[in-house]
Amino acid sequence: MAEFYGGKRMHPRVLDVGPQTAAILSEAHGKINALPGGDHYRRYDLVRNVMAGITSVDAFYVGLFQGATRIRLPYCYDGEKYDVPETHTFAPNGPTAWVFREQRTYRYRMDGGKVVRAGLSFGDPRKMSADVVTVPLFRLPEARREIFGVVSMHSYQAHVYGDEEVAAFEWLAEVLSRALNRDWEDDRVISLLPGVGGGSVVPLTAESVVDYVVARLDRLRGQLQATAGQLKGGEVGTAAAAGALDDLGHECGSFQTDLTELLLRVDDEPSRRFGTLTEREQAVAVLLAAGLTNPAIAERLSVSAETVKSHLARIREKYGMTERSQLADDISAHLGRMSPGN
Repeated sequence: MAEFYGGKRMHPRVLDVGPQTAAILSEAHGKINALPGGDHYRRYDLVRNVMAGITSVDAFYVGLFQGATRIRLPYCYDGEKYDVPETHTFAPNGPTAWVFREQRTYRYRMDGGKVVRAGLSFGDPRKMSADVVTVPLFRLPEARREIFGVVSMHSYQAHVYGDEEVAAFEWLAEVLSRALNRDWEDDRVISLLPGVGGGSVVPLTAESVVDYVVARLDRLRGQLQATAGQLKGGEVGTAAAAGALDDLGHECGSFQTDLTELLLRVDDEPSRRFGTLTEREQAVAVLLAAGLTNPAIAERLSVSAETVKSHLARIREKYGMTERSQLADDISAHLGRMSPGN
């Protein structure tokens, strides 16, 4: 049986599910890890479909945090309808805020849905969730866990999600988290190669985002042209045509998901990096961004120049940046978003 790290628990325990559910989860584990790196849409889709094979899933979403008050939904389903990815400020007393604050699974049965009703609705506004499970997604560094998102399943019928269904969902969320973490770690390692990133975080620009969108649209256009040509020429039958259309649907969903996550990097990374600093390192970083020299920073903080130098060395290490100007720009990007005018 698999070992499981649910909620905040760090000590492994055997997953308490029946043989049939265990078999489904084992197969899902292999499929999730066999998918190409970076194909997050298909991973999200697989988690939803696996849970739909175990229990009733009427609505489902994956949310990735942008700071402490906003969330992007790169993947959202209501019934069999894929909803357009969106970004919003989550309600302060809703299930997303609850999981962000408590860093453990929220279940409808904990409070009879009080937290759910305090949150923002999604999907069909005429329908009301009668059972909900929302599970945190964690980054898994050696020192500490850092929550980066949630995955949530909803049923329009009451009392659907028992302990076995919740345990299975938490286990799948853990598998998903690890797959996403591997993708991000691969990106970090590749950035160490000369000519790729040189160990520095390469900030996204409007030009790079436009280039990405143009390339993905060109790929989609090529698929559409190929499918249209096959249909016009009578080269494919009904089943093959349906498969080609499914592939196009996947490409559209994948494009939307990837673009949503790409924009999350633009919005969130300066603030995430700043959040890794200690209080004293943040004070040094703010003065660095203001253009002060090391001696001036030392004087302002009433510390020695060597102490400032030591803080800056740790900041460079945490940011993965070596140039003072890079650090100043990245710190300024965070401070600009935190100012009252933004």
